[in-house]
Amino acid sequence: MTRPDGDMHSQEFSSRSYPIQEDMAQQRKAWRFERIGWVGLILLIGLTLAGLFSKGPLSQVEPATADGRLQVKYERFSRNGAQDDLIITSKGAAYEILYLVLGSELLEGVSIEGLNPQPEPLRSEGRDLVIPMKADRNGLATLYLTVRSNGVGLYRGSMHLIGGENLPVPKFIYP
Repeated sequence: MTRPDGDMHSQEFSSRSYPIQEDMAQQRKAWRFERIGWVGLILLIGLTLAGLFSKGPLSQVEPATADGRLQVKYERFSRNGAQDDLIITSKGAAYEILYLVLGSELLEGVSIEGLNPQPEPLRSEGRDLVIPMKADRNGLATLYLTVRSNGVGLYRGSMHLIGGENLPVPKFIYP
């Protein structure tokens, strides 16, 4: 004698004691938890591929000051020990020497490994670093800065041109 499908379904998801003891309410909770875990894992993989932990569209930003005189392209997320590049572009008059000031908050989380093109001698102003940049005939100056992350956590760095607006450059460094 065969049972109707509805009867079979309800019997399949009810608790049994033979051949083994089953608690279907507990089993359903375990299955629900497992599905939530799979969704979480897929979401984490998607965010990782999008750049939450390193290079990618979520990480790469290009903030600029309101007047457009200073712009920086960098990765806002990094790992401790990873090497990153900052491309800093500034605008001024033709052949003008522009002075870029890197705030000490950013320098506390990274160490500078390279500057291109090699600027005039650097100097400090308090705890900040002042980097001279010479503009070309169009008034543009670009600095390629290579840094290595050596801290952990959020660093609320900033930079500005002397006499210009402050540009926040927050960076989160994972362990």
